[in-house]
Amino acid sequence: MKDVDPYAKIAPLYDLVVTPFLNPVRKNICRVLQGLQVKTVVDLGCGTGRQLEMLHRYGFQTCGVDFSGAMLNKAEALSPGLKLYQGDIAGTPFPDSSFDCSILSLALHENSRTRQDQILAEALRITRFKGYLVVLEHGFPSGTAGNMISLLTHIPERLAGTTHYRNYLEFMKSGGLPELLLSWPSLETVENKVFYYGILVLLTARISV
Repeated sequence: MKDVDPYAKIAPLYDLVVTPFLNPVRKNICRVLQGLQVKTVVDLGCGTGRQLEMLHRYGFQTCGVDFSGAMLNKAEALSPGLKLYQGDIAGTPFPDSSFDCSILSLALHENSRTRQDQILAEALRITRFKGYLVVLEHGFPSGTAGNMISLLTHIPERLAGTTHYRNYLEFMKSGGLPELLLSWPSLETVENKVFYYGILVLLTARISV
């Protein structure tokens, strides 16, 4: 029996819902990596490949990994030249230190804490020493506008399935990305930026150990 793809139902609508909000963040990621003189980038949990396609246009050498066949089909339709791998982002086929940078874009919150640590460990394994990890995750909103906008983030999280949504709620309840990264002293923060009144947080870190 094949594993059920929880993204099969939402893949056709995913870009329509999230692209208007994520594209400014994706452009920021490209500009940050340009400044860091990064060349090779892997997007772990690449989804429909929008970040990969943008990185490619900026001149980076890229590849992406995602377990969802439905999302990867969308990525292939977007740009047939993308290097895509279907598989577990906590256990990729790449050798140690294969990339200058690994990206985890909204790829942690949907998992249990144990699996979050496994994904981070894999990202660090395949990224070279003194390379970079870029993590985009849900943050904590500030002010009335932020609290109102944050209500919209629950829509795609609910649509992704019960387990996904439960893990998202637990991730936020336990302190989100800042709390998770406390247990990873090998990550030296280079830049920490928030978007949309704190709804999203983008962390760029150097791998120092």
